Amino acid sequence: MGVETDSYSSGGTPQSRWRGKRWLAVLAGVNLVAVGLVAAPSQAQTVTCSSTLTDQTITATLVVPLGSQCELVNVVVDGRAEVQDFADLFMTGSRIIGPLTVGNSSYAEAIDSRVDGMTTLSQSFGLNAQRTRFSRLVDGQNTMFVLSEDSTHWGGLRATGGQTVVNGGVVIGSIFTSGSEITDVFDTAVFGPITVAGAEYGSVLCHIGAALSVSVVTSSSLVHVGTAETFANCGFNLMGSLTIKDNIGADISIVGNIIGGNLDCSGNDPGPFGQLNLVGGAKLGQCASLSPAPSSTLMGIQSTQLAPRDDNIYALITQRTS
Repeated sequence: MGVETDSYSSGGTPQSRWRGKRWLAVLAGVNLVAVGLVAAPSQAQTVTCSSTLTDQTITATLVVPLGSQCELVNVVVDGRAEVQDFADLFMTGSRIIGPLTVGNSSYAEAIDSRVDGMTTLSQSFGLNAQRTRFSRLVDGQNTMFVLSEDSTHWGGLRATGGQTVVNGGVVIGSIFTSGSEITDVFDTAVFGPITVAGAEYGSVLCHIGAALSVSVVTSSSLVHVGTAETFANCGFNLMGSLTIKDNIGADISIVGNIIGGNLDCSGNDPGPFGQLNLVGGAKLGQCASLSPAPSSTLMGIQSTQLAPRDDNIYALITQRTS
C-alpha cells in the first residue's frame, strides 16, 4: 500500500511547497513583531522577598534584597533564586527549580527542600542543608562553612576555604575542598573521589562507603581515616584507594579501613600510624609498614571528641539566627 500525498496543481514537490509556507510564516511573524502588531516576549519577572511566603508557586526570579531575610514555607520557585549580600534565605519544604546564588556574607538554610540548579556561594556566611536534595554542584567559594546533613548531592560538592562537614548523606560525584579549616565526612556514601587539600585543622573521614578514591594532602593538625581512639562513633571506611601525602605537623591515624586499591603514604612529617587495614593493592611508602598509634594520653589528647567536628558551625548558626 502506498502512502497518499495531497494533490497539487503548481510545480514543486509537497515538501518544497511546505518549506516555502513555513519560511513565509516565520517572515510574517518577524514583520508583525517589528511593527508592533504582535508583542515580543517580556523579560522574566522578579519577585522580591523580605518576609515569609507560604504555600505558593512563584514563576519568576526570586531575589532576597541586600540585608533582608526571606522565609519560604512550602513554596516552589519556578526560576532562579538570588540571595544578595548580607541577606538570609530560609527554606522549609520548598523547591528552587533554577540555580541558587548566595552573595557576600549571606546565609542559606534548606530544610526538607530541593534545589535543582547549581548552588553557588561566594564569600558567603554559609550553607546549612538538612534532608535536602541538590541536583547540581554545590560550590562554596571562600565561604565560612558548608554543612550538609542527611542530604543528597547529585552534582558533588566543592569548597574553597572555610569549614566543610558532610554527615549522613549521599554524594553522586566528587567532594573536593581546598584551603579549608576542616573537612569532615562522616557516615556518607560517596560515588566519586574525595580530595582534601591544605586543610588547616585536618580531616576526619569515617563511615564512608563506596568512595572511588580518597586523598588527603598538604594538611596539618590531624588526619584521621577510619576508626580512631580520639574520636567517638568513628568506624571503618570502604574505598578504592587511599593517598596520604605531604601532611606536615599532622597526627595521622589510618585504622580499620577496607581499601580495594593501593594505600600510598609519602612526605608526611611525622609519619602515619595505623593498623587493621585490609588493602587489596600495594602498601606504599610510609604506609608499607604501619604501627599502632600511641595512647591518646601520650599524644597529649585528654578527652574523646565527636566526629564530625560541627560544634563550631552550629555555634555560628545560632549566633546568626538568634
